[in-house]
Amino acid sequence: MRIIIVGGGVVGSSLAEYLLRDGHHVVMVEQDSRLCEQLGEKHDMQILQGSGSSPRILWDAGIEETELIIAVTPNNELNILVCGIASQHNVPQRIARLRGREYRKDNPHFDIEKAGVTDVIHPEKVMVDHILQYIETPHAVESANFEDGRVLLRGYRVRDNMVLAGKTTSEVRAEIAPAVVLFAAIARKGKGIIPDGKTRFEAGDIVYALFPRESIETFLKLVGIEKKKNRKVIVSGDSYALMELSRALKDTSNKVVVVDPHLEQAQKIAGMFDGIEVIHGDCTDNDLLRELNVHAASFFVSVSGETDYNMLSALLAKAEGAHEVIVTSPESRHDRLFKSIGLDHVINPRKTAAREILEFVSRGHIGAVVELKDIDIEAIRFNVKPESEIAGLKIKSVGRKLQKGSIVGMIIREDSVILPEGETMVEAGDHLIVITHHKNVKGVAKLIRPRSLFSKG
Repeated sequence: MRIIIVGGGVVGSSLAEYLLRDGHHVVMVEQDSRLCEQLGEKHDMQILQGSGSSPRILWDAGIEETELIIAVTPNNELNILVCGIASQHNVPQRIARLRGREYRKDNPHFDIEKAGVTDVIHPEKVMVDHILQYIETPHAVESANFEDGRVLLRGYRVRDNMVLAGKTTSEVRAEIAPAVVLFAAIARKGKGIIPDGKTRFEAGDIVYALFPRESIETFLKLVGIEKKKNRKVIVSGDSYALMELSRALKDTSNKVVVVDPHLEQAQKIAGMFDGIEVIHGDCTDNDLLRELNVHAASFFVSVSGETDYNMLSALLAKAEGAHEVIVTSPESRHDRLFKSIGLDHVINPRKTAAREILEFVSRGHIGAVVELKDIDIEAIRFNVKPESEIAGLKIKSVGRKLQKGSIVGMIIREDSVILPEGETMVEAGDHLIVITHHKNVKGVAKLIRPRSLFSKG
């Protein structure tokens, strides 16, 4: 597939990496000469320096033959204009990253599709969804959702007192049947393992599991987490993301406290959402944290637009006894450092946006891609087309065709989630979640997608 990406920042660069690896022909358009140079050193693709709002630049990028354009610059208006130009050239799929509720598809006063945009990514909403995943499953070290939240992937560090510690995957699956939980991968001493039925869980392992939402309580019991209501969640910040997170948390069973250093926004949030305690204050103030009884908080979340504020307030909250802290930061260079000083989760809104955009890219063939931290294993969702080589085959036959170190972990068929066995038949229309090593991704994609579609356009 021929794809143009407009915007070569973290989002655009992350997208280019995945799409190039999947065999697509990618052209990048970026105005900043320094970024163009960095992208050229990192990726083997055509890079054009210039504005995506220029019809000439887009023509030079090959817009006439392009099947997908993705506009991910920081500028809403520019992203919409890029899609509008692409629409005039009959590009079938046009994705824009847009900030603000006014650009949502349900806005009765503005039809975003008439402006040329077929799909919209809202970075704040995506980031909020990711934060909610950690709140829903406390103490997870990795989190991702597939199929609009119907299938969950979670990573947990194994402790001696957990139900699954010292047991094999087969033993645990037998104990929890008929609940569906797939143990997809294990990180052990820096190495990634795709477990079989005889693999035994050891203390210190990080175990990654896939399961349908209906199995969430069963899984949490396995990892020693009691599903509680009325957890105390303190949220701080001064950004649009704070408003979106407050909106999302108001419908949960948690006790939510919002702290905003700006009086006007604090008053606005208090007037919009019932059932949320709103305080005007600064969470880098230790005295305020003590007044909030932060030691009783299950979560402290800081989503300010300032990384320094987020880091400092979260560290102070942790020092005062907050059980788990979550911060947002657009910087990815210091993730390991942030974790080493006591921050439980550092969420990069640009990377979460890139992951979400992959849900739209080649929607009929490949979906979400989740790289498991610090090991060379990925969980990837593929959609099976009628023309696919594996449509109509049994899982045992598919397994023989897959490269070693790859498994079909789960099948989503309409409203059913299936943990496949050897005799399970793969049907056209199925969504497969495949667990594989990095080096195998392209080969797995080539096997599953229709042969006529595996080309560079």
